[in-house]
Amino acid sequence: MNPYAVLGIDKDASNKEIIQAAALAMRQRRHDARTIAQAQKKLLDPVSRACQAFIHFPDFGETQKRLGQELKEISAAYNNTKGSDGFDAPCLEIFDGHHGQ
Repeated sequence: MNPYAVLGIDKDASNKEIIQAAALAMRQRRHDARTIAQAQKKLLDPVSRACQAFIHFPDFGETQKRLGQELKEISAAYNNTKGSDGFDAPCLEIFDGHHGQ
């Protein structure tokens, strides 16, 4: 269960907004009372809220930057290779026998 989705709030909502969203969800009967209460409880507890934010809002920023850099390096190496037969035929370094040395 994603408590943020149950209550219809974003991850930066204050405790006051969490309580208001729970009351609104109860009035609108979007979910059963137990589910709404569990969502509210998970988000009002700081440790539980940190866990829920980690699960439902993963931060891929550093991974995305690292993979982008690796892709640029691979692309540059791929585009700057010249075939031994004189043709500009790109090849991957893993096939030239020098991989890992």
